[in-house]
Amino acid sequence: MTSPLLPPSRADRFRSIGLLTVILAVFAVVGALVTNSDDSTSVAVADAPPVTESLEGNFLVSGSSTVFPIVVRQAEQFQELQPGVAIAVEGPGSGDGAKKFCDGEVPIANASRLLKDSEIEICEANGIEFIEMRRGIDGISVITSPENDLIDCLSFNDLYALLSEEAVNTNSWAQANDLTSTWGGQEFPDVPLRVFGPGEESGTFDSFVEIVIEGVFDGKTGLDTESREFAENIRPDYTSSPNDNVIMDGIGASKYSIGWVGYSFAQEASDAGRAKLLAVSTEDNGECVLPTSETIASADFPIARFLYTYINADVAANDPSVASFVDYMLSDVGLESVPAVGYVTLNEADLEKNAELWANRKTGRSWE
Repeated sequence: MTSPLLPPSRADRFRSIGLLTVILAVFAVVGALVTNSDDSTSVAVADAPPVTESLEGNFLVSGSSTVFPIVVRQAEQFQELQPGVAIAVEGPGSGDGAKKFCDGEVPIANASRLLKDSEIEICEANGIEFIEMRRGIDGISVITSPENDLIDCLSFNDLYALLSEEAVNTNSWAQANDLTSTWGGQEFPDVPLRVFGPGEESGTFDSFVEIVIEGVFDGKTGLDTESREFAENIRPDYTSSPNDNVIMDGIGASKYSIGWVGYSFAQEASDAGRAKLLAVSTEDNGECVLPTSETIASADFPIARFLYTYINADVAANDPSVASFVDYMLSDVGLESVPAVGYVTLNEADLEKNAELWANRKTGRSWE
């Protein structure tokens, strides 16, 4: 697969993604709702809906660092039309964005997972009704140093042995053999182990725990969970950061490191020689699958997840600049940003459902 390349200006911004706030002057437009997904990757900026009125306003979009590049690209495209609405975009993490959203501080929040029940309760307590939009598909990518030629594929059980709470104080790959040997899994070499990944504020952290660690805990990987107790969370003794570049710097500095980030950033880092993508299998001795746009879209890559955006329904109803921004995100040209920054476009049924949700301003949980 030929991965999409980001302009140098965006690559520079990604080096401080966790702390960065990108202020963009945006002219909001009224966009046509999307009717198909197959053509979205070929739509040019010139095909955007025509400008019908000049609006003024300003607001902040907060949340997931994974969804961040999609929104930044969309905002950059707006600049080619006409300035009028100032939008600040930040990516502190899904959890931090959800807090700001449910506290009424921002009208739009991005998340690399669904809002948690506890977060929805805060929204409800604050009288905030939300419209839940699915944005695209991501594959959480397991990475190591480009110099690591000893590891190419890991099963969920291997990842559990290396990264779960049962791996606390494990500082070499070989120490994980105490676990993998009990179920006949992979035998690792005796080399140093350094772990880098997103922190608990990140939706990528939550999704990785849910899909991989809890997958093992729930018996989805062929292990007998009745025979012993399994952990349900990540080991606390790893180097965490909300900034993907900090994670990548750690990965590159340690030859036998391991970590996990969203696919877009992992692929970009791999292309730049900063990281090596590892194949993943659900079960021991199963099919090893590398993350690509194709394997993520087909769900052959086992750590795939959906990305989301939440809109404050009341603000959208009373602020034309917010509503027009959402219109643009759902237009053909807005949707082109999803594959352009390395994620997978939703299928036609999901795109049509998004359009209906927004057209009807349907609030509350809409996606499983």
